[in-house]
Amino acid sequence: MTTIPDSTDVDTVARDTVSDQAATDSRTVYPYVLHNIDPSTLRAVDNSREVGDIRQTRPTLVASVAEHGVDPKVSIINVAPDPDGGLRVLVGHHRHAAAVAVKELENPGLTVDVLVHAPGTRREVLVAQGLENIHREGYTAVEEAELYGQLALEGLDAETIARKLSLPDEQINAGLVVAASTRTRAASRSLPTADMFLLSQLAEFGDDEEAHQRLVDVLTTSPRQFPWTLEKLRDEREQRAVLAREIRWFTDLGYALVDAAGDLPDGVERLEELCAGDGVEPLDPAGHADCPGRAVSVWVDRGQEAEVHHFCVDHTGHRHRTLASVRIAQAHDRLHADGVPIVDPTADGVTHLSRLLADDRARHALTAEDHAGCPGHAAYVIDIPFRSTADVGYVCTDYATHGHVLRFASTAQQPQRDAAYQAGERKRATTNNRLWRDAKIDRRKWLTRYFADWRKRKAAALPARLHHWLALAPILAGDYLAEAAPAHAYACTLLKLAEPKDPRRDHNPITVLLRRKSTTETQAVLIRLAQVVGACEAHWNAKYTEQADGSWRSPCDDTRFYVELLAALGYPLSHIEKLVTNPALDHETWPHLAPATTAGEQTPDEQAA
Repeated sequence: MTTIPDSTDVDTVARDTVSDQAATDSRTVYPYVLHNIDPSTLRAVDNSREVGDIRQTRPTLVASVAEHGVDPKVSIINVAPDPDGGLRVLVGHHRHAAAVAVKELENPGLTVDVLVHAPGTRREVLVAQGLENIHREGYTAVEEAELYGQLALEGLDAETIARKLSLPDEQINAGLVVAASTRTRAASRSLPTADMFLLSQLAEFGDDEEAHQRLVDVLTTSPRQFPWTLEKLRDEREQRAVLAREIRWFTDLGYALVDAAGDLPDGVERLEELCAGDGVEPLDPAGHADCPGRAVSVWVDRGQEAEVHHFCVDHTGHRHRTLASVRIAQAHDRLHADGVPIVDPTADGVTHLSRLLADDRARHALTAEDHAGCPGHAAYVIDIPFRSTADVGYVCTDYATHGHVLRFASTAQQPQRDAAYQAGERKRATTNNRLWRDAKIDRRKWLTRYFADWRKRKAAALPARLHHWLALAPILAGDYLAEAAPAHAYACTLLKLAEPKDPRRDHNPITVLLRRKSTTETQAVLIRLAQVVGACEAHWNAKYTEQADGSWRSPCDDTRFYVELLAALGYPLSHIEKLVTNPALDHETWPHLAPATTAGEQTPDEQAA
């Protein structure tokens, strides 16, 4: 390829080129200059840099071309011959677009000079354009990514592309990820400051519309939360993958699948509620593995721990009995043996003995022994699942006829929740308990990240009104702080201090740290924050707090304070955590929680609030 020594010698090169052409029987020697070319005849294709509306994107360039034309002494449009005999633009697409625009409006007679290069392969053209464009202002990350994608389609691997463009391998790999995601390329228009690596992280979820939009929203409104949101979505994706593997393992073994959070179909029962024959020992999953009715429900939490519950989908057909039916039958047998009739406790005239006095002189309620000789003596049996026992209630079938009196006047009973409400609450409890478990795992990952650089934190970076929150903590979170004192073990974990093992308080790692002269005031504030946060988190490590219902359904003052503190620290509360301070948020998700029509009646969440 002939080298042009200087832009001021372009005409000389053109004259020499034309002479050479005539002397060599029209053989072309590249490069050479063609004068007075109509810009609208040039093909502008295969440019990795978007031109768009040139009058809008480059108004100054259009004005310059309108006044001066495309001056070859300053810049020139580079072209190459097409197989069909035309010329296509290699370099200078914006100058070409400006010339076409000016010809259409300001100067219909405008012509330009072009520098003609050897045709070259598409791969060579793309590399040449890339070398020019990647150093130009306004060349977007997506345009650059699309260049990488075009080069990959030409058979170049990431390492080769990086070498030809003199760029790091990791940048090319990130760009190829972006180029492959149509959704990310489209979203980039609303993210003008996003670089290639951030867009490649966004493109991880290019095939998940909901997750992708969630990340775009975070980048638009709260960009600092992007790393945390990305990590959370990755965890959710892995959670789904683990769940799919667990389900596949069970289905390959012939197990049916049951949705434990939904309504169980007729005949489906948990294995722990079933027994064989007249026994009262729950069925063992291992012993039930050969039953044709074997089934499981599988759930995986955010920590990738699987929770499996075993069921039988036709327990009566497979000769299993419910433990409740066995317990009730045994209680009935005992009552029959004692000659006690069994009645429906809701039948007219049936009254529980606890509400009756033997006569108007008696001072204590009737007992079963006192009432045994009464003609109205009877009983009913109900099963209490959570106590794994059958409860016998003794009644009188017609207390007035048999001379008994009520201990107290009958009061208007509160409306009973119907079966649909009870079923809805069972499903909500299962779902929300799982959400709370996931939220705890997510929250603790966020807290680990939050305290990772606590030693380097500056006073200006502390959350607003942090000292106010710390002053409120002994009052509004006093119970949790008392539980954690004096060791404050979870605070030590957050601060990456040694586990407190020595019972002497002056040997506690926090004590030792605070007594060092090198510990700054800002560090001391963050140590106190870790004590408050750690105390609240440690509360949910206790055995008696494992059931989540009490946290999101009936939160105490300490829990409400903690959720408000987390929000003040910048933690993005999940739906289940927001319920702590706003129970009504669940009403839209769970229709059975719609406010009751009975005057003065409130839902349990409203009462808790």
